[in-house]
Amino acid sequence: MTSFRAILGKDLRLLVRNRGLLVLLVGYPLIVATLVALALQGGERRPSIAFVNNDTSNRTVRVGDRRLGVQDYEARLSDEVDLKHMSPADAEAALRAGRVAAVITIPEGFIGDLQSGIRPPVVTVQPSNRSPIEAQSISRRLESSIYRLNQDLAQTYIKQTLDLVRIVVEGGDVAAFTRSGNILGLEKSDVLVRDLQRSLRADGHAELAAKMDPLLNFIVEAKVNLDLADVAATAIGNPIQLRIPPVPTGREPLSGFGFSGALLVSLALVGVLLGAAGLSSEREENTLVRLRRGLVRLETLIFEKIAFGALVVLAIGAVLLAAVALTTSLTIGRWALWPAAFIAAGLAFAAFGVLVGALARETRTALLAALMLALPLIFLGLFTQSGAASAISEVVPFGPAFRVFQTLIVEPTIDAGRFWMRIGQLLLLTIVFGVAGSIALRRKSAT
Repeated sequence: MTSFRAILGKDLRLLVRNRGLLVLLVGYPLIVATLVALALQGGERRPSIAFVNNDTSNRTVRVGDRRLGVQDYEARLSDEVDLKHMSPADAEAALRAGRVAAVITIPEGFIGDLQSGIRPPVVTVQPSNRSPIEAQSISRRLESSIYRLNQDLAQTYIKQTLDLVRIVVEGGDVAAFTRSGNILGLEKSDVLVRDLQRSLRADGHAELAAKMDPLLNFIVEAKVNLDLADVAATAIGNPIQLRIPPVPTGREPLSGFGFSGALLVSLALVGVLLGAAGLSSEREENTLVRLRRGLVRLETLIFEKIAFGALVVLAIGAVLLAAVALTTSLTIGRWALWPAAFIAAGLAFAAFGVLVGALARETRTALLAALMLALPLIFLGLFTQSGAASAISEVVPFGPAFRVFQTLIVEPTIDAGRFWMRIGQLLLLTIVFGVAGSIALRRKSAT
């Protein structure tokens, strides 16, 4: 233990004395965290969309008790994106230059087609080819906006239809689907037909009155069947209802994913590179030769390098958390659990780096190898959900660490069993990589 504290003190003193390295270790994760968070949260910003309106008629269509025009549709779209009014030529030029992410074109006769009901109006969306990921996000936003507008219009049309059915049954003035007039109604028709039959029978025309029975049966059957219109129309308008619980403020999934990814990338690189460089530099400085004389056991050196990397990861992680808590709307919280998450992740990251440093012959090779191995595995842990790639991400520290970070940031409630199981997985990976590094180092130092 004395030798462990001596080596750890030596590494800490070297780190503090080397101001440039200290600034780099703190500044680099901050820069990486900012860039990764911005990249992963890009879908939250409102994209700029060119809006081309070819329907210059200024007409409106009556839907229920209100009138809708192109401006109403534009207002709905403005909730999703940042619309910029442009002519067709200017919109095309802006799309080519990358000043807008897509072009929405309202066709000529848009309101007329909507009013007639003969054919549905077609809104054209031309996304930019410069960013296919953003284009997919915009397409989904606009599809969602059109869906909600269609649902709103459908509910209004269904209400108009039910009002028309009621008028057909009860009679009254019609003012729906651009039609107006007055309808006698089935109920009054039933009364008139029955009164007429009674009059005919009283006048001795029973046979003529009987000929009106089919008409009376039609009126009665129509009234009975039209009573089902309300239930049927409701089922058509909402065959399946979707309920999405609101996300707690400060724990939005996309924002949480972005910051979790930023934490993983920045802290993983620091831990892995420190572990690899710290061990390989001891070899270059011939420390291992002196260690073979019995001053410090190789296992103690391995453990010290892993612990040193974990301490640095803990310190930098705390700085990143404080920066996010002070400058963003994310709700950090769970302060008692974060140290355990950072220490477990830091131990696993550093152990991975130590294994690479034990296998490499010199510091430059160790750093390059650690970087080349860590980067693809880090992004595998970020974006893999299933399959063989997911299995790979579970046997390296990056996938479990990302899920621990994401749980603390996004989940409204913490499943304690699952959380500590992930912490245990990171500690197990630390042992596996640490033992593997010790074996590799012993073999290298014996040659």
